[in-house]
Parts: sequence; C-alpha cells; structure tokens
Amino acid sequence: MQQTADIGISPLNYQPTYEVLADSETQSRENLQYTLRKISEITARHSAYSARSVHIKSHGLISAEMEIYDNLPAPLAQGMFAKAQTLPLVMRFSTVPGDILHDKTCTPRSLAIKVLGVNGDRLPGSEKAITQDFLFVNGASFLSSSVQVFLSNLKHIASTPETSTEFRHFLSQIFRSTAKLVESLKSGQQTLIRNLHQAQETNILGETYFSQDPILYGNYMAKIAFVPISPDLLTLTNKPIDTLASDGLRKSIVDYFIAHTAVWELRVQLCTDIKQMPIEDSTVIWSADVSPYIPIARITAKPQIAWSPYRSHVVDEGMMFSPWHGIQSHRPLGSVMRLRKMSYEMSRNLSAAPTGMPVCEPTSLDDLC
Repeated sequence: MQQTADIGISPLNYQPTYEVLADSETQSRENLQYTLRKISEITARHSAYSARSVHIKSHGLISAEMEIYDNLPAPLAQGMFAKAQTLPLVMRFSTVPGDILHDKTCTPRSLAIKVLGVNGDRLPGSEKAITQDFLFVNGASFLSSSVQVFLSNLKHIASTPETSTEFRHFLSQIFRSTAKLVESLKSGQQTLIRNLHQAQETNILGETYFSQDPILYGNYMAKIAFVPISPDLLTLTNKPIDTLASDGLRKSIVDYFIAHTAVWELRVQLCTDIKQMPIEDSTVIWSADVSPYIPIARITAKPQIAWSPYRSHVVDEGMMFSPWHGIQSHRPLGSVMRLRKMSYEMSRNLSAAPTGMPVCEPTSLDDLC
C-alpha cells in the first residue's frame, strides 16, 4: 500500500486475487447470450432503430471536450489521466430498457461517453481504436451483485417489451406514488427505491452519474463519477420537466443547448479497503467517507444541436459504447463487467444487422456536425 499524503488516502494496488471467477459464471454467460438475443429481437420488432438490447432510446447526443487537469498527484495521474491534455468526446444520454418508451415511464437514466485520441496498450477487441469509453447510471450502485442475479433481472426485462404500453405507464404511476412513501421505509429500502426511481421526473442534465462498477485505474482500482458543476446545470438538479410529451427528456436537452454551455467534472474514487470496497459485488456503494471522489478532469459542451435524426444515425446506429473499448490501464473489473464484455460484443454484432450500417470507432467528431 502506498502512503499518499497528497490526496489524504492510501489507495490499494490492484491484485489479481481481488477478482474471483464464480463456478457458475460460464453457464450464466451462455444463458445471458440467449436472453440478450431475445431482448434484441423484441426491440427490433418495436423499433426502426438498430437492435441494441438495452439503452436504445437516446435523449441527447452531444459533442464536448475533456480537459484533464494538470499536476495531478501520482495516484490520480494514471492511464489516460497521466498527463494534462484536452481530448474531444461524444456523450450519449439514454434510457436503460431496450424498447423505446414514453418518457413518463420510470426507468433509470444513463450516460455514455466516448473519448477520442486516447493512446496506450489496448483492450482485446479495440486494438485498432483510439477511444476510451465510460458508462454511467444515475445511481451509485449496480442493483445486481453477480452474474446470476444480473441474468435473472435481464430475463425479466426480456419479457417487458411484450407488455402493453398502457400497462407499463400504469406501473410507472404506481412507482412514482410508491416513491413518495420512501420516508416511512427502512434505510436499505429507501436506497433501493431511490436508485430505481429517483428523479425520473426531473431534468436529466442536472443528474450526477456513477460508473457503479469498478475499473483499473493504472496501478489502482476505482469508480468514476460524472458531476454537473456549471451554475446553469446546477439549477436543473431536481428540476421537474414535462413528461406528458413522449420525448420530454430529449426536448429538455435540446432546449438547453440552444444557448447554454454545460460543464461537468469527472471525479475518481480510489479503492482503499477491499472489504469495504469490494470488486465482485457491485451493489456495495463505496463510502465517500472512506475514499472521497476527487476531481481529475473537466468536460465542457458548448451550444449545439443536441439531438437530430442525423446525429442519431451517426451515433445510435454507427457507434457502440462499451466499458471494454479502451486501454489496459482502465480495464473493467469484476463479474458484472466480465458479463458486459460478452453482452456488448453480441450487441455490436446485432446492431448493424437491421440497417446494414457498420459499427465503427470514430477518429474525429467531424461526422457529428
């Protein structure tokens, strides 16, 4: 363990023994392939878009720049953050379920970013790329701690698109009413409901997003947070939006970027205690009291057309976002991340089939304009 007075914590060095492959993980991977294929087939029947099995509905497709901070302390100056530089990126705000739902249906909101111009030893499957992807959700923990539980949840999602739209909207209203009872519940139940239904009626730009699952951070292990910091964004936190319109979330993003600049901060939380901050159980929220999130970069998006059919064609149909698109210094860790590798590879192969458009890694953002 390295003593690090600069940041006030002592991060653990990564050890391969921290990752444990469950005996049933191989069988679960095979079951997951079947389930994800079923989700994609159902999605394709309900949508003209490419067959992503999850995160199909984009709300904002935004070009931005990441400014990596200068003179970061050694434990923070790792991987792509080892030196100060400014890199272009594309951001994709989306909805978790695969099918395209009315925005008043309660679902977690997600963010994916693809950073361009990232050099380093590549992860398998992305050897020819110069990109690094990060995936976030507006909840601090992943609700499924293992491959088996994740598979069970996905099987439930697989049947959801067959349910009538009217019934799902009815369930949505129940979820919102239930969330209002949160103060009468025990702490653990409060956390669960907030993770599932928090801020579903508020502006997506004011949310804080979390990687949930750990990644390598050079010599260390970490989780990442994406935090709004500009005053205009902060005024949107918990601000209600009109979800009566089917694309209320998208409209709120497009309207904002007509005249406003948005600034977020990327922050890293380094693992300091493997028992309190486990690698294989993503449901455990790493306590900020044990290891705080520390700023490492600033992301700025200037006024622009934040969503258009053309941008959807370029990004939704032409790009895939995966935590396994990147460099070895930021390799995903744990069972859920191993599971994601297979699922994203399969989704990549399926997504190009309906349109015939190849899925590729961008080298610049010129095509986004």
